[in-house]
Amino acid sequence: MKENTGITKYVILGMLARKPQTGYTIKKWLENEYSHFWQESFGQIYPTLRKLAAEGLAVSSDDMQPGNGRGQIVYSITNTGRKALSDWLRKEPEIEKLRYEILLKISFGDNTEPEVLLGQLDHLIERNAKRLNDMNEYIEHFKQLKQQDVDCSYSRLTALCGVYFYSAMSEWAIEAKKFISENGGK
Repeated sequence: MKENTGITKYVILGMLARKPQTGYTIKKWLENEYSHFWQESFGQIYPTLRKLAAEGLAVSSDDMQPGNGRGQIVYSITNTGRKALSDWLRKEPEIEKLRYEILLKISFGDNTEPEVLLGQLDHLIERNAKRLNDMNEYIEHFKQLKQQDVDCSYSRLTALCGVYFYSAMSEWAIEAKKFISENGGK
């Protein structure tokens, strides 16, 4: 299980501020919409949902979901939860810590053959092309949601950040490949 930074609480409150949801729908939405910059596990989501309900920041209700024959607990944000979310949004964000393994490998690249690094950079470019496509699909999906009265305008901005980020990393990888090819890794 990933370390809980305390932000999980606010991630979930933000999701519930959009609409009432189950732990499962929160996880799926996070995997799709936020995976380029934020991850949460089921092991973080469900205990946090129960804690939010215990603190009066959310309420839960059993709701039989059609087709699956089992009860799902649907959570909704309370006014107290909205206030907690609003207070957190006003705070200065923590300094982000970038962990990008490819940068370590390039940094230590003089300890391997140039072909190894070039192959890893090719994979990075391929992965980023898929992620760019995903981000553009999310942007289109947000437009469709807006037509259904679910406003994701600000989420569109996070997807746009993903577009810029993955584009920049791909451009860097192309430059890095050029450097390695021209200098033989030296």
